[in-house]
Amino acid sequence: MSDSRTDVLVVGGGAVGLSAAWYLVNAGCSVTVVSRDRIGDGASAGNAGMIVPSHVVPLSAPGVISQGLRWLANPESPFHVKPRLDVDLARWIWAFRSHCTAAHVAHAAPILRDLSMASVDLFGEMQEQIGEFGWSRTGLMMLHRSEKARDANLRNAVIAERLGLGVRRLDGREVLALEPGLRSDADGGVLYEDDGRIDPEAFLARLSEDLVRRGAHVREGVTVLSIGNRQGSATPVLTDRGEIRASTVVLAAGAWGGRIGPRRLPVQPAKGYSITVDSDGTGPRIPTILSEEKVTITPLPGRIRFGGTLSLAGLDASVDTRRVAPIRAQVARYRPDLTAGDVDRIAVWAGFRPVSPDGLPIVGRLRLRPDIVAATGHGMMGITLAPVTGRLVADIVTGSAGVIDPAPLSPQRF
Repeated sequence: MSDSRTDVLVVGGGAVGLSAAWYLVNAGCSVTVVSRDRIGDGASAGNAGMIVPSHVVPLSAPGVISQGLRWLANPESPFHVKPRLDVDLARWIWAFRSHCTAAHVAHAAPILRDLSMASVDLFGEMQEQIGEFGWSRTGLMMLHRSEKARDANLRNAVIAERLGLGVRRLDGREVLALEPGLRSDADGGVLYEDDGRIDPEAFLARLSEDLVRRGAHVREGVTVLSIGNRQGSATPVLTDRGEIRASTVVLAAGAWGGRIGPRRLPVQPAKGYSITVDSDGTGPRIPTILSEEKVTITPLPGRIRFGGTLSLAGLDASVDTRRVAPIRAQVARYRPDLTAGDVDRIAVWAGFRPVSPDGLPIVGRLRLRPDIVAATGHGMMGITLAPVTGRLVADIVTGSAGVIDPAPLSPQRF
């Protein structure tokens, strides 16, 4: 790739980066996207594909720290922090701890609702314009079988309901009547009617294809080495394939986003796993989360995806077989034709979600570098919030009125 010039350079070829590029092209900007991986190989591709306006309670919520400490001794727990000497991690945990309050939940919940519901509308518009990618407003079931999980689910249902989201409380018979393909011993749950799902791989492919068709440059296998000081009207960005000069640089590199720019954003990589198997059509139709196991089950075209875990282990991509065990157990339930050995040999996908210490995305211009716009920190909601983040980035770059006020998401809050 020779040296080049563009209006906007988007660093990151995942759902957020491609969405930002797409809305920027819509706004008339010349755009170049660089991705260290192939499009579809990053964290966006292997995620659950759930679109979750229901997830209005941020990760930083009361009780999360104490629950995490109780899980430390369980090798199969869905939450894990790998002990290590890391100043950035220590600062992140301290900031995370300070946000685990009821007051912060009250602040963050309506922001997450507004962002998610805006994305729900934008998904429909995008699918009409770029082609089918499996978007469907299926609803989402949060199931429980223990009193503790039931109480937590019902508390969250009240919060969602007060924020105007569609909520139905279900007993065990209603769960099975609604989802006869479910293979679970849950005795109740909550149905969130505004939720849905997409096919993540198809979403990334349609976006990438449409960007190229409309004149954007999408470069795979390109690593950003440094972002130089602004020179006149352009910022020089050095990559391993040459230099790119851009009027604006958008940092949408997910878990790597806090490490590329001139300022280290407070983002930690949270590793998650998923296993995808072919479906014979008898499985569930509604995306489901098993509350006790923290395992997700998503029906996709011709296949079922099982996912889970949140491991703060740095950028260690190795697979911890103990933490994958609860996911494999659910695979075995839905594919009884497979032996235990067959299930153990199915490939496990691992990827990193960028988690901010307050559970809200980080979107906006850097204080001392207004030529750089951050778009990271979405945690487990990267796919859900990709369209609205892309729209916000385009509005920030072009100076247009925002679809939603981006001020609460500004990097300057840290």
